Amino acid sequence: MQALAARPGGAPFLRITGVGATIESAKETGRCLTELAHSLHVPFEFHPVGEQLEDLKPHMFNRRVGEALAVNAVNRLHRVPSNCLGNLLAMIRDQAPNIVTIVEQEASHNGPYFLGRFLEALHYYSAIFDSLDATFPPDSAQRAKVEQYIFAPEIRNIVACEGGERTARHERLEKWRKIMEGKGFRGVPLSANAVTQSKILLGLYSCDGYRLTEDNGCLLLGWQDRALLAASAWRC
Repeated sequence: MQALAARPGGAPFLRITGVGATIESAKETGRCLTELAHSLHVPFEFHPVGEQLEDLKPHMFNRRVGEALAVNAVNRLHRVPSNCLGNLLAMIRDQAPNIVTIVEQEASHNGPYFLGRFLEALHYYSAIFDSLDATFPPDSAQRAKVEQYIFAPEIRNIVACEGGERTARHERLEKWRKIMEGKGFRGVPLSANAVTQSKILLGLYSCDGYRLTEDNGCLLLGWQDRALLAASAWRC
């Protein structure tokens, strides 16, 4: 929104469809975004959808003629059941989006065997907690909430659940490339401006253990020598 607000001639009209597991969670996101848009003088409309991703249908987006469409999925696609993911991506592809951006954890927690998942999770979350140790003080309330409401449920799901109950099925960037290309998408490099902005934002943190690396047009955020998150962009 800040970039749109800074455009010569003023910001264009922006409409965001937010998808949440419940309509209440989607509306809460909408309230925050509406306040931000108002403060930046960006013409804005928010459309909440309370559905699981695998249950989305094109009519739910209320798309209008002439709209440019961008799809942004941040740490969401790994939770879509494997037998539904193909249909979801095909539906997105059929909408002919101008761009699709994906951010996912750079880890392989979707293996069929417990020991492999356990060892992968051990190394991955060890790096996560090392980064938290360096970023937050031990008594940080913000850190406690992140650990309690995000990482603890993820770890429990990876090591203690099987079948349909196991929803934290993270895959590495290499696997996501195969999945996206198999559904007719082609990767496009993140812009130099996006990479530069990411480096500037990372530089605002006093901790120097974080790393940004590029991988064939994608961007990896890591702690020391361990990649933690991967961001990629796609077109049909």
